[in-house]
Amino acid sequence: MKRTLLALTMGMAVLLYACNENSQKSQDSNSQEGSLVPEPAQINYTVLNAYPHDTAAFIQGLEVFNGSFLESTGLFKRSTLRKVDIQSGKALKLVKNDDAIFAEGLTVFNDTIYQLSWENHKVFLYDTKELKKIGELPWSNEGWGITHDDKQLIISDGSDKLYFVQPGSLKLNKVLSVSDNLGAVNNLNELEMVDGYVYANRWQYDYILKIDPATGFIVGRLNMQDFLKRNTKKDLGYLTQKGSTAEESGAVLNGIAYDKGKKVFYITGKLWPEVFEVRVD
Repeated sequence: MKRTLLALTMGMAVLLYACNENSQKSQDSNSQEGSLVPEPAQINYTVLNAYPHDTAAFIQGLEVFNGSFLESTGLFKRSTLRKVDIQSGKALKLVKNDDAIFAEGLTVFNDTIYQLSWENHKVFLYDTKELKKIGELPWSNEGWGITHDDKQLIISDGSDKLYFVQPGSLKLNKVLSVSDNLGAVNNLNELEMVDGYVYANRWQYDYILKIDPATGFIVGRLNMQDFLKRNTKKDLGYLTQKGSTAEESGAVLNGIAYDKGKKVFYITGKLWPEVFEVRVD
């Protein structure tokens, strides 16, 4: 009887050891699979120039179009669509949104400007010549950032998702989750498509992400920590003045535009005094 009990005990021990070893192998395998997503590469850049900018402009979207900036600025009762001279920072044309609109990102597709709104669930359409409003479309989520590839618009809503939609209808083509080696990455904000990759501001983080739209993986990162302080000669005291819009709403990094002809980026932030011309390595 003791021999039988001993044999049973030894058998159970062997079985438990085998199960634990298989479980450990499974965990090791999952860990190895997770590590297949590499850490985003550090992308170097050089600041070439700085251009004056309206410190009252709460930048939500920035585009280079026909030698000028197109800008969407936010905040309730203060949201606008603007055409701005790059060299002087002066508005050449300005269209004010309704007071109830909190404007967000913008992009130009087939000579139509698409301007998002934050919680209003609307996308506004304008012509590029006169900035005349030509329509609006319903959008089911919040609007944060917008860009496009050759065929479709790409919209962010503050989550880790990018929504690929049809121009003119916003009919959904696909949803892409964005992640790095540590997992999902949220707060995706202003977007810009450059050479097949989506560059994105991440709200309240001091870097710009380079995203592969085929996989959703973040393949590169531009470190922008203390970027404004390090590169401006302007007095930034107004950004921390108590009770000011900048102090209450946050003058964070936000605004990416790309000039295909010059192969340079333009980078700014909410209420920043300058737009910076940057060459990425």
